[in-house]
Amino acid sequence: MVLSDISFSINKGEAVALVGENGAGKTTLIRILSLILKPDKGSASLDNISFSDNPGYIKNRTGTLFSGDGALYDRLSAKENILYYAQLNGVKKTVYNRMLETLTDDLSLKDFINDKVSTFSRGMKQRTALARTLITNPDFVILDEPSTGLDIIACNSVKKIINGLKAGGKTVLFSSHSTDEIFSCADRIIVIHKGKINCDKTSGSYQSEHGKDLTFYIK
Repeated sequence: MVLSDISFSINKGEAVALVGENGAGKTTLIRILSLILKPDKGSASLDNISFSDNPGYIKNRTGTLFSGDGALYDRLSAKENILYYAQLNGVKKTVYNRMLETLTDDLSLKDFINDKVSTFSRGMKQRTALARTLITNPDFVILDEPSTGLDIIACNSVKKIINGLKAGGKTVLFSSHSTDEIFSCADRIIVIHKGKINCDKTSGSYQSEHGKDLTFYIK
């Protein structure tokens, strides 16, 4: 989907939900912010640092989970996948150990942390991919449908993690089709329809006007 005149900002410690029908442009936007795609025009910045001027700085500060993430190595265990990603990104051993312990508990990874990914269900892979994304302790976290394939208990863990990231001063942008996830975690809701922003409101003001009817702007 081609994006047109997309413009918004996110504050430190704020979680913004990106909402829209399939093909609206959410993933395109996420790929641009993750430096996977280069926009034809326009610019983005983090802490006043331009994405195009200093991509290395942006990559070091950003953690992204793509929907249906298939970048895990099947022959490695969950722990080995997470460790490998941490080492690629220069995460110190003390930080890795602390983050791994926290993520193992928060995402209920303990029962299969040493098992090979080739034996995992979709939900187990999603939890492992989420842990890998967060192991670098990024300041800007981008989550593309993080609850995809998860059961209700794991979905609650994702909500807990997003709210914990906010409380820790992290900046979070996540896309979702789950009204429960959106209204439980988002400070703001941005609705994208056919490549354009149709709505950018605080979660509270959106609910006061429209309840939890997320189809209002995208029907």
